[in-house]
Amino acid sequence: MRVLQRILITILIALPSFVVAYEYVYKTDENVFVVGDIHGAYDEFVTTLKTAGLVDEKLNWTGGAAHLVSLGDIVDRGPRSRDVIDLIMKLQEQADKAGGKVHVVLGNHEVMIMQGDWRYLSAEEIAAFAKDERIRERKEAYEVYLRSYRLEDNEASQAQFDTSFPPGFFAHVEAHNRKGKYGRWILKQPFLLKINDNLFTHGGLSPEVEEMSIEEINESQKEDLNDYLRVWEFYLNDDTMPLFAPFYQRPDFLKNTRKNSRHKTFIRTHNSLIFSPEATTWYRGNALCHPYFEEDRLKAQIAPMDATRLWVGHTTTVARKMATRLSGALIIMDTGMLASYYRGQPWIAKIYPDRSVDYIHGQTGELGTPVISPVRDFVNPYRWSDEKVEDFLRNATIVDMEETEEGRTNPFRVTLKKGKREIRAIFKHHDTEPLAEKLRWKNSMNDADRYQYEVAAYKLDRILGIGLVPVTVERVVNDVEGVMQLWLEDLTSYLTINEDNIPYQGMCELSEQINFLDSFDYLIANKDRNQSNILFSKSDLQIWFIDHSRAFGTSTKRPEMLKRSDINLTPRFKKALESLTDEQLETLRPWLNKKQIEALAKRRDKMIRGKF
Repeated sequence: MRVLQRILITILIALPSFVVAYEYVYKTDENVFVVGDIHGAYDEFVTTLKTAGLVDEKLNWTGGAAHLVSLGDIVDRGPRSRDVIDLIMKLQEQADKAGGKVHVVLGNHEVMIMQGDWRYLSAEEIAAFAKDERIRERKEAYEVYLRSYRLEDNEASQAQFDTSFPPGFFAHVEAHNRKGKYGRWILKQPFLLKINDNLFTHGGLSPEVEEMSIEEINESQKEDLNDYLRVWEFYLNDDTMPLFAPFYQRPDFLKNTRKNSRHKTFIRTHNSLIFSPEATTWYRGNALCHPYFEEDRLKAQIAPMDATRLWVGHTTTVARKMATRLSGALIIMDTGMLASYYRGQPWIAKIYPDRSVDYIHGQTGELGTPVISPVRDFVNPYRWSDEKVEDFLRNATIVDMEETEEGRTNPFRVTLKKGKREIRAIFKHHDTEPLAEKLRWKNSMNDADRYQYEVAAYKLDRILGIGLVPVTVERVVNDVEGVMQLWLEDLTSYLTINEDNIPYQGMCELSEQINFLDSFDYLIANKDRNQSNILFSKSDLQIWFIDHSRAFGTSTKRPEMLKRSDINLTPRFKKALESLTDEQLETLRPWLNKKQIEALAKRRDKMIRGKF
């Protein structure tokens, strides 16, 4: 029997890759409904469909020729993923007969359950398959488990097995492999869909797919996923690889296998786009990277597809409401529908033929307005506004101060407390040219190192809508005048990344972030920039703008450090500079000399003209 099984698998492996044809582009004069990540929240999903008028009390399709788009992640974490899929499969058939369509663009969690990454399966999702599981199936899996972990067959091993893989687990696996009922269905769904001028995908469109068409994006990811699953199944049945091996450890099991075409296919697909952060299922750059470069890139990417908007899920919005971003080119619909996990609420968008959109609360039917996403989430502690942080930095009690080794100016790291809230900051007080903002300007002042410039940089950053200079306020500490600036936790420098040969794995393009910093540094004539003070958050490798105490000189030439930089002013940044008025620049006079303001205006104008 084992020999016959291997023969059949070998024949299957030899067959061409199985990629299901799917229509990816639609035009319609009907309404299009869009719902975000469901995650097994069956009751909320059903209520939302009823509220939108898409199903009746018996959950039959009543949407006529309308289109419904689910943005993926219909499985994992929630209790009733199976019921969600069953309902969607039924509605797809009914909508087709009525002249409408029900679409599901695949999310990372659909791909994960197919590739054998079961970390987010809930107990209820597994239990839903308990009646389908065969005794023999569990017994064979237990034998594999013992071999994989070199365990003795005893009560302790059996108990651990049953806890790790409760009844229903293996039936769930079987149903979601590429030949199972749900696996076959998942492989038919698209990764990227277009309806009229709207694109729909789960995570986003990364630079990795910039030169690809809608068809190429879909077919390449489908092909790699299918190829991976075919070869992985072969190795599973061949006992080369244990069923329970985590995804990222699987290549280790192939070190001693023959380096044939099958092995090459496995390694290639294991490292392919479909499983990378750049895949349409995983990418978060559209939702999180700074608009001053991400907006222009996305708009240029979707324009050849004759699209003006991209709809995504994947990134749960802070407000748990739908959000717009990148001047309306991006709409984020992950509102945390699975309330037990995300503490969110169901919303559904209704796109009319004239492109207008209603956002409907899935439970109440009330219309809502999407929030405008900040340029960067979680900039301030406690999710406070800049104004609230400013007030805290000015007035909270200093409970601790310690000297730092930051540069040559010996600032203090400070802990401030008010009530139960605590914030860390840095107090800078170095000033080599006192009252330079009020005195007659001398060229020697161009080499000044002044704490006041940190406030000027912060104010200018906020005028331009950048939001990457930490909140900074003036404050007197122990009779010493200086500035209190929000301390940024858990940072790493560009120097560390380079010296330690750390692979850059941030979601935002490194070159675009550095170019953004260079653009701002030229605008303010910053003379103190080096690899040690180019800083990124460790969690997501997004850049921060810090260290501006040696900026705001009167020259319009590039500082020495920027002379070799190929600075590319993005259209979005240029638009912000065009809106930067002389009156706004005059608001910086408390910290800058009149000559500095004039030079700043000249640099602004040179950047707009592209002559800098």
